[in-house]
Order: sequence, then C-alpha cells, then structure tokens
Amino acid sequence: MPCVSLARKGSGVRNVQIFGSAGTLSGVSGYDARLWRVLDRALLILAVGTLALLIGLGDSPGRADSALGLLILAAAVLPIAVTVSRLPSHARARLRELPRRRRLLTVTAFLAACAAMCIALWSLHNALTPGTLAPLALAVPALALAGVATLGVRITGGRGR
Repeated sequence: MPCVSLARKGSGVRNVQIFGSAGTLSGVSGYDARLWRVLDRALLILAVGTLALLIGLGDSPGRADSALGLLILAAAVLPIAVTVSRLPSHARARLRELPRRRRLLTVTAFLAACAAMCIALWSLHNALTPGTLAPLALAVPALALAGVATLGVRITGGRGR
C-alpha cells in the first residue's frame, strides 16, 4: 500500500497518512479532527442560539426576531463553509465518501442540518406570520442528539468516529 506523509507548516495537520482503499478514508482521515471541531462549534452556536430564542422571545415573537434566527444560522454555517473551503483539494474531493466511512460524523452533521433547517423555517414562517415557536422547539431534540454524539466522541477520545 502506498503511504504519503504530509507536513504543512501552520495548518495544524502533521504527518497525515494517506492509504489506499484498505479501510481508511484516504485523503480525509487526517482532517477528521478539524471537521469534528467545526461541527462541535456549529452545534454549540445552534444550541445556545435556539435556547436563547426560546427563552428570550417568550410567547410573542415579532417579525424582527426572524433576523436573530438568520444571524444564528449565519454564525453556525459560516465557520463550516470556511473550514471546508480551506481543506486541501484532495480532501474536499473525498468528502463524498464520508457517509460510508465516518457514519457518526455524518449522522451528527445530518442532525445539525435538521436543526438548522428548523431554525430557517421558523425564521421564514415568523417573518410572514409571527407568533409561533414550534419549529424552534423541534430543533432542540435534534441538537440534543447531536450533542450526545459529539460528547461520546470526546469521551472515547475519537475512537469509533
């Protein structure tokens, strides 16, 4: 099996081993920690923002409060977009293999996307007809499950990602 070592100065990734198709995700395996870190941060932003909206708005959200939901989405999605765009081209090309090889990362990202979609739908619905917090309440269980998954990865030290 061919093995390539990569040491990029200042990138935070050292000695990334890229193997063939012998069970590892070639090209992305060294960047798992970076993807988990940005996903953790996005989940934290979404969870704190959702709870702040639920608690702060009470039972009467106004149309202007939709902008707060959009700001929370932007604060969560922007770091993910920047991180993925800064991945090397060989790692970005292999992101399509993540669902088969990194199931927990994929499930956690899916739950975060579901929560983000609930916040986006609430922002749209609230901008048109204000008064309901139901989509925000639906985002909380998805964020809780995603938080349990990331907590499990942190406790096990990244094994079984």
